[in-house]
Amino acid sequence: MKTVPFSDILASVCQLVGLDRTTLNDKAFGAIRDFTSRRLSVIWDREEWPEVQRYMYTWPGMPVESIDAGLNILATENNVPIATEDLEDLFSENDLNTNTTRINFDTNFKRIYLQDFANDAYKKNTISQSYVKFLNPFYGSAQNGDLSPIDEEQYQFTYLTAIDSIGEYITSIVVETPFISTNYFAYGGPNSPLTSKVLFLDNQQLLIQIPEGSLQGLNIYSNDPRQSTRAIPLPFIVEDFADQSPQSFNDDVSYLRTFDASRQFVQYRLEPPRMFGLKYESTFTYTTGAQIYFDLGQNSGSYHIVDKTKPSNGSFFFAKTNVPAGASPSEQASEIWQIVEIPARFRDYLTNSVSSDFLKSEGRTEEAVVFEQLAETAIQQQIDILVRQQGQVQKLDMVYTY
Repeated sequence: MKTVPFSDILASVCQLVGLDRTTLNDKAFGAIRDFTSRRLSVIWDREEWPEVQRYMYTWPGMPVESIDAGLNILATENNVPIATEDLEDLFSENDLNTNTTRINFDTNFKRIYLQDFANDAYKKNTISQSYVKFLNPFYGSAQNGDLSPIDEEQYQFTYLTAIDSIGEYITSIVVETPFISTNYFAYGGPNSPLTSKVLFLDNQQLLIQIPEGSLQGLNIYSNDPRQSTRAIPLPFIVEDFADQSPQSFNDDVSYLRTFDASRQFVQYRLEPPRMFGLKYESTFTYTTGAQIYFDLGQNSGSYHIVDKTKPSNGSFFFAKTNVPAGASPSEQASEIWQIVEIPARFRDYLTNSVSSDFLKSEGRTEEAVVFEQLAETAIQQQIDILVRQQGQVQKLDMVYTY
């Protein structure tokens, strides 16, 4: 994404509203920063800007975190795994229960609660009589060495559980397979293209988790809309389980409930950046999540140009970890700071709209109206670039095209 440094917006706003950048104090800087952050959130989801949208393909269902195949797990007559007091499975050397495969779930995903199974299966203790199927299957190797996918049939299962404040939920299941080993990859999260999913047929949770750092899901398609104009939009429901989940869950995610178990192509919008930091002080230590303003070109936290022989490239940075004194966001310390990016497309809009907000705060209403009109004109120009000048084939749902 092509970006614009905040120092460019800061310099333009100072010129337009009559502030002297060389004597800019924390109060005036903070006002411009806060107005910019607010306006950025306003324009962020007004249109389908390419810079703020992302696509991913994934499968719905419960994500498989790890797989243990060919365990020879000891079990009761009802095929319930026998475990120690520490819930560790017991294993045998005989072949009575060979080729059992244990599927371990990511329990930070929306959990599968026993009380949600259909037909009162939890009360009747008949959950193990239901079936599961696998989506985006993994492959296993049998005794003869042949590889085969696990999705060729449905499986009855036994299960292990844990209890939280909501109820009892499934942490892993055990199914009988011909596999003595699996061709499985390291878990890359619930939306990784390599992550297999499990669907409980009597407790179907066809859910897709929107990645962290995203604002909202926009669309689900039958195939990739970037590669075909015939991608069919699929129905879905946006759900938020924060009020139904323990505090240990990551509540900064939302879910899309789909109605199709096939591969889904999801279009979603990133979260707008939030700016709240002040200039970097080399004598300060910063904790994780702190934010600063720092000029990489000037190698300084000053709001104005200190060295006229060097460029100005000032931006906000988040501390990704605790930062000791003197560790500025220079190239050598880049792994401990994360830059806050502003799409270059919004440069003129932010300059004019922030100037308008600043003038309103100073009581200069008539001047503010002029800059508000200029801000709207800047947005219309960007819409014109996307819709008319670039001549894109894909349909763009721009709303305010007048």
